[in-house]
Formats: sequence, structure tokens, C-alpha cells
Amino acid sequence: MFHPTSFVPTHPRRYRFARPFSQPQPRKPAMRFLSLAAFTLLSGCTFVNEPLNPIDSPVTARKVNQTRAALLRTSDLAMDTTQPAASDGWFVGLAISGGGSRSANFSAAVMFELQRLRLLDRIDAVSSVSGGSLTAAYYCLSTDKEWNPANLQRLMTHSFAADAWSVVLQPWNLVALAISDWDRSDILAESFTKSVYTRNGKPLTFADLRKERPRLLVNATDLQSGQRFVFANENFDAINSDLSKFPIGYAVAASSSVPVVLHQVTLRDFSTVFTQYRHFVDGGINDNLGVLSLLEAYKADNDAAQAKGQPVPFAKGAVLIIIDAGTQFNARLSDKGDVGLIESLGTGAKLSTAKLLNRASTATLADLIVQYAPKEMTAEEIRKHLSELQEVGYLEAKDRDGRPLTIIHIALTRAAKLKNAPYHSFGAALDEIDTYFNISQADAYSLYQAADLIVKEQFEPKLIEIREMLGK
Repeated sequence: MFHPTSFVPTHPRRYRFARPFSQPQPRKPAMRFLSLAAFTLLSGCTFVNEPLNPIDSPVTARKVNQTRAALLRTSDLAMDTTQPAASDGWFVGLAISGGGSRSANFSAAVMFELQRLRLLDRIDAVSSVSGGSLTAAYYCLSTDKEWNPANLQRLMTHSFAADAWSVVLQPWNLVALAISDWDRSDILAESFTKSVYTRNGKPLTFADLRKERPRLLVNATDLQSGQRFVFANENFDAINSDLSKFPIGYAVAASSSVPVVLHQVTLRDFSTVFTQYRHFVDGGINDNLGVLSLLEAYKADNDAAQAKGQPVPFAKGAVLIIIDAGTQFNARLSDKGDVGLIESLGTGAKLSTAKLLNRASTATLADLIVQYAPKEMTAEEIRKHLSELQEVGYLEAKDRDGRPLTIIHIALTRAAKLKNAPYHSFGAALDEIDTYFNISQADAYSLYQAADLIVKEQFEPKLIEIREMLGK
């Protein structure tokens, strides 16, 4: 059974005085208060990353990160070049959108469909946002035995939000949250770690990413600059921080930290003697599909090889598969003459979120086509490509270097057009599944049904064609 005190941070650099929280003494309130005061006064800034090199080490002698979270293949010495995906000349990327537990479950279900069609093991890199990062990170950490539907259905239906509330509402934790650096994102990160990213009692870090899995690109947004930030070797090199020791749960929490609802996740910048920090929030602010990081990785790999006069690794082109868990907003208020204040505020917030994310996703697809289109492509051709992608769910085009670029957009909203839906209002029922990190088993089951039907009815022939194009 979950115990709220299990979320008390215990990182030695930050929370050396966590014991009073985990062992409150009800018969000694004065001692408990003094312990709490000591904790809040002596706790440091909220960061869990560690330095990679001593700050006074010569720049020519500094180590670089070499985890499986890499924007460039050359920065990942753990790359298993014996895998077909590493040597077939195609870049195959998987992008997973945000959407809380809805996205975590829908993306897992679609990935099992891709596995059934023998495409999942052809993925070179997986890029994720928010709730999609829960599933993406687990896939890149898991063994073949661990990666199975029963296991994912148990893990991704865990009530992470309920865990967090059970911690927040403890009176002593309310005080700590108010006057210390311990915050809501710490609580969510600990929930992810405890429930999903722990093996043999040890929290999993980026060092635990498996070499037979794709490169992992978890996306967040830099709160100061507003720019996209990827938890990758190159970005951690820039702040002289050791990515191999960074907990996966904190990266997923950063990717999921919706402003106002959650606190930002903070990293210490160890590249300077000056006290500097970087703050990160939900990656969906910039790209709720996670696809732009894939394109950057594809282009960077080819450009780096060309700059060295070497054959490009992805000379045949790219295939981008996007799993989009966005929905159409449906509040079901037509039978009510008036709506109370609380319900009005909640419904308004959901409407704003849904509309903003849908608009951001559409803008991302347009940006994807515009940025990587050949120079000679006209505006009319670009509009036609975007319309085709939105209408049928896939597009065959050329990138700016003239190489084939195939985009597959597997969207949950396509459930509205299913021919064999389980019941008449199936699509509308899916629209009512919230983006929180809580989900009912019934809703999760519906998402698995939707993934199965959407892929089989609308995408299977095209996916089989792509598999044959990629070769054995």
C-alpha cells in the first residue's frame, strides 16, 4: 500500500534532514516543529543533477556524456551498431504527444500495434512530451520480458495524481511546501520513480537506458528562454552535468510540469563558478507532439557525417511516426440550466488546455512541413501537404535535401471515423478522458480498443508498406 511519507526527498545534496518527515513524533510536537524548521532552513535549492567534471579541470581534459539519450549518434558510444535500425540507411523516429495518463496508455497501445507489425524494433529514436514520456522512457529502459501489455496496463494506470495529493494534504507537508524548496514537481517525480522507474530498489537513471532500445529524447521547455530543451548528452555537456546519474523520473516530471499546476524542475548549471540554475516546464508548450526533436536528430546526424566527409548514416531518408493522444473538447453541459462556479472554472480550464494543445499540435505539423520542405516548394503545395496529412493521416514528401520523408500521424481523434467502434458514442467517450495523471481502468481499456481499431482500419496497409520499404 502506498504510504505518503515515502515521497520525502532523500537526495544527500538537497535534503539531508528528511528523517523528521518520515518519522513524525505525535507526542513531541515541539521537537517535530524544531525538526521541520531545521529541515527548511538547511535544505538546499531544488536540483538533483550532479557535476560531470570538476569546474577547475582543463577544458581539453573534460569528459562528455555518453548515454543513450543523444541528439547525435556520435555522442553515444553505447550505440549498438549491430541493430538493423543502426545500419539500414533509414532514419525511423517515433514521436509521442502529451496528454497525461491518456497519452501514456494510448501510446503504449499503439506501440504494441507497431510491435505486432514488426516496426517497433526499427525505431532509431523516440521523442516524447509530458505523459507520453512515461511510456517512452519505460520502453527505453525495459527488457523484452518487461515490455508486455499486462505490465504496461498495470504501470500506466497507476494513480500518480492521487499519490501526489496524498502527500500534499499532509499538514506537515503543506508547511514544507510553503516554506522550503521541496515542491509539487518533486512529489510527482518521486511518484514516477517509485511506481515505474525503480529496479531492485534502485531509482533508474539515464545510465540504465538499454543499448538495444532507441535513443530517448525527453522534451521540456526552458522557463527563462521559452526554448525547447531535450534531456540529452549534448545539453547536459553544456551545463557540465552528469546525465548518467540523473533520475529518469525527474526528466519525465520536467516534461510534464504544466505551469501553475506544477512547479518547474530545476537543474544546477555546473559550467561556471557562479551560482546559476536552469528551470524547466512542460515540453508541450513548444511542441506537444515531440516531433521536432526527431527531425533535428535526423538532420544533425547527416550534417555531422557530411562535415567530416563521411557517408551520411541516413542517406535513404526518414520515416516519422507520430502518436497523438489529443482529443476534441466535449464538456457535456447541454442538460444544465446553470453551471456552478467550481464546475465553470474547471470546464473553462479544460477547454483552454484542449484548444491550446490542439492548436499547438496543428502548428507543429505545419512547422514540420515548412522547415524541412525543399526550397522550391510553393505555399500552395505546403498547404496541400498539411491538408493531406490531417485528412488521411500520412504524407509522402521530400525533405530539404531531396530525400524521401514519410510522416504517419496516428491520432486518437481518428476514433470518430471508426467503422467498427464498440458503440455509437465511442469517439465522444474518448474525448471525455482527461489529461490528468489519474485514469480509470475502463478508460484505459477504451484507449487500447481505440489504438487497435485505428491502426487496423486506417493505418495497417500503409505501415506494412513502410516495413517492406525498410527491408528486413
